[in-house]
Amino acid sequence: MTAPESGTSTDGRAASPRLIVLLCLLLALASFALYAPSLGFGYVAYDDIPVLRGHPNLYNQDSFLQSLHEIFVGNFPREEPLLVRDVTWAIDARIFGFTSPFGFHFGNVVLHATNVVLLFLFLLHATRRLRFAAITAGLFATLAIHVEPVCWIMGRKDVLGGCFTLLALLLQSLGLRQAEPGRRRLLWLAVFLLYPLAVLSKLSAITLVLVLATHRILAPYLDGRSAPAAPIDWREARRTAFCFVPHVLLGSVLYLWYGHILYVFQVIGGRGPSPLSLAHLRTLAVYVPLSIGRTVEHVLSAAEHSISYLRPNVALPLSRGDIAVVLAVVAVVASLLWFASRRRKDLLFFVLAFGFWLLPYFNVEYIGIWVADRYAYLASMCVVGLLVSLALEALASAGRARTVATVAAVGLGLLWACYGIASGRAHQRAFRDARALWSYEVGLPDPSLLAYNGLAKSFMEEAETTSDPILRRVHLAEMRSVAREGIRRYRVLPWLPARGYFIAARTEFAGLYGLLGRAAALAGAPPERRIQYLRRAYEIYPAASTALLLAKELFDQALPADEARARESLSFCADYAAKSWPDPGKHAAVRAIFGNYTRSFPALTAEVQAILGRLGN
Repeated sequence: MTAPESGTSTDGRAASPRLIVLLCLLLALASFALYAPSLGFGYVAYDDIPVLRGHPNLYNQDSFLQSLHEIFVGNFPREEPLLVRDVTWAIDARIFGFTSPFGFHFGNVVLHATNVVLLFLFLLHATRRLRFAAITAGLFATLAIHVEPVCWIMGRKDVLGGCFTLLALLLQSLGLRQAEPGRRRLLWLAVFLLYPLAVLSKLSAITLVLVLATHRILAPYLDGRSAPAAPIDWREARRTAFCFVPHVLLGSVLYLWYGHILYVFQVIGGRGPSPLSLAHLRTLAVYVPLSIGRTVEHVLSAAEHSISYLRPNVALPLSRGDIAVVLAVVAVVASLLWFASRRRKDLLFFVLAFGFWLLPYFNVEYIGIWVADRYAYLASMCVVGLLVSLALEALASAGRARTVATVAAVGLGLLWACYGIASGRAHQRAFRDARALWSYEVGLPDPSLLAYNGLAKSFMEEAETTSDPILRRVHLAEMRSVAREGIRRYRVLPWLPARGYFIAARTEFAGLYGLLGRAAALAGAPPERRIQYLRRAYEIYPAASTALLLAKELFDQALPADEARARESLSFCADYAAKSWPDPGKHAAVRAIFGNYTRSFPALTAEVQAILGRLGN
């Protein structure tokens, strides 16, 4: 097959520059309008408070240069070393103010609208199919699964990483048709530089190199220069692979560097069996297909989306429906790969890219989250692209029934888009603030323990910040009710042995007891009752925050002269310090806490110095 003329598309429509610009504007405006309500949203108190609001030293310095110094040097390393994302947050804070959430939401909405346009331009240039590119990008914009990464401030890493990813694919597509060697090399360099920018926006972009290589190899099939069933030129494919050696080397360095920081901060490592152990491989054989199936379901569905799905979960039994999903996914993926690799290599790009974009979330190094809406931000494009491509081909071969088939297809497409828009707008309201989000999550048919913990915590924070004693009692009563409901929820679930896996629900279960301890303290309950709740929380899961609360309660009880209880308090404080010390921003606070022990109990000075010595002070 010969390549289409420049400015035309293989579906027979003239792709004039004026039409392309008009479509870009329409897609951008529609995408922005769809998420404009989120500009008035606040924070949802799920990572955005500790990661963003908790670090004014990073984003709210007297000058932008000082913020950059803190991001790259002063407060580095930290748990999320996403340097490019942090720079964009510093820009938002500089323009709109650090205390206002408007700028952070505005950045997310603008980036998402930009991504819709970049997706359209990439698909148009890569396939030379105007109708296909416009419909795919338009449907991508309406997917309800995108509410989380766009409306949640912490979704910045997803939309920002997606922006660099789609821009890299577009520039590579332009470079493949560039006749002048100098411009071709310049575009290759631009793609190479976009790769680390994407990775430093979100680590999962590490697999972008695989998507780029796949696109480069399959580009002739995408744009019609090669027949879909024609064999791949493996000699050319090997040359293509050689072009990405610098990307692989850079990606390996970034992965090792980033992985080391995550290991130090205990985000990865020690959460489950070894990635190569037989037990974990058996888990992956079941849960990877299940997570793929659930992700596709959430892309196609527009209801009951959650920021934290309780299932799939290695500590909960699989249902018959889960087993059916696993078997169906294995069969469908195997069939798609066989069919696309032999007969439809133009579709093979979407099949492989979907897998590569989800690969970082397969829990090869176990994290504990199998399915999340934000994980599917880019992968959803492949699902939509496959469906649109197959639908357009079915219409083209409909014969005499083409008119009826076209009307039916357009109607179904509009119905799906309207359903996604309506459900997405309803879901957006859940991200208005913490109370709205967690109330929505608790009301789902299968709520997670995180939902109960989040809602109870929002009531607790309102109780702690109000000066009205009546309101305080009301909020405390609401908090206790939600916490006890969450505890009952945990106890009735059919938990299985963890088999060495970290179970996030257990930490949330412990958190509910910790909140009951905080509520008891605020209500003026007897000290032993407060300590009882906190001890129970610590027994379930020894979190740093619980250790600090226990240390404080025991320290207060030790004053003025109970050295035995002070020593017990110090043991919990030491545990808190060990868990917190990897974050340089907490060093001063940890030293100040230990100073209280040496001032109030001089006999503990040697023990305090020994603890600080172990920390590397």
